[in-house]
Amino acid sequence: MKAIDFTKPGGFPLTQNQLDYLQQAYTESIKALGAMGINGTAPVIISGMTKTVSGGTTTISAGWFYYNGDMVRFPGASYGGISFGYAVYIVVSTSTGTLIFNDGSTPGVVLEKTGVLTLLVNTTPTDSTHFLYSDMVPYGRGFGISNREQLWHELIVNTDPADGGVTGTIYYKKDYTANTLQIRGNLFANNAQNFAASPGALFALMGTLPLGYIPNNNAQFTAHYFVSGLLKDDLGVSWIKHFTCGLNNSGQVFINWIRPDISIPGYGINFNTIIPLD
Repeated sequence: MKAIDFTKPGGFPLTQNQLDYLQQAYTESIKALGAMGINGTAPVIISGMTKTVSGGTTTISAGWFYYNGDMVRFPGASYGGISFGYAVYIVVSTSTGTLIFNDGSTPGVVLEKTGVLTLLVNTTPTDSTHFLYSDMVPYGRGFGISNREQLWHELIVNTDPADGGVTGTIYYKKDYTANTLQIRGNLFANNAQNFAASPGALFALMGTLPLGYIPNNNAQFTAHYFVSGLLKDDLGVSWIKHFTCGLNNSGQVFINWIRPDISIPGYGINFNTIIPLD
């Protein structure tokens, strides 16, 4: 981060270059913070700019947004009905103020960018000076995307035939912002008749997740029978669609497999859930 030490004696040489350096010090920092909340090139709402509707009038409150590398002030605005073929745009405009220099000149050096709400033809292309209000995203969205894993880790499942001969893959990844684990899988029990008979079905260990992906508290979630129909248990009493699963605070993934009717040698299940890690 740029900074100037003003404590040194001897008469600081205040010049336009030094003032520009100070301006760069805060504008660069602001842009860096604004860019943290962006995903792609979408305009990002930093504060305010909430929409309310009352009696046919839509009001967008004052606030700030980040777009095209600039932090821009939005003073707030309201509008009524929108004619067919039009849409709500935010247009970035720059106002210029003058100062009287020592030589008597009055150059335009006081600059301010603001966002102005405007109704434009809905085919108006987005560029560096205007965009659709509906394209704006809140600041935290880009930050959240940047702070969660993009690639899935894999836990290969391959149990003994005596334990159902389960094969398949469990996928998992972490969201660091929310401190949650997303876990999904498609598993097939090839030797389903080897599961414990009803009603003594037991939880079977599918594998163990590594450190960093283990919850502080035991969690349960539900898996679903892979096809659209249901299957009967080995007693021919209950129709089955859902299976209880668990992830304990040691990272072990368990599934409460159920032995099916004798006519069913194997079946598959799938699951996709999010588990808090704290």
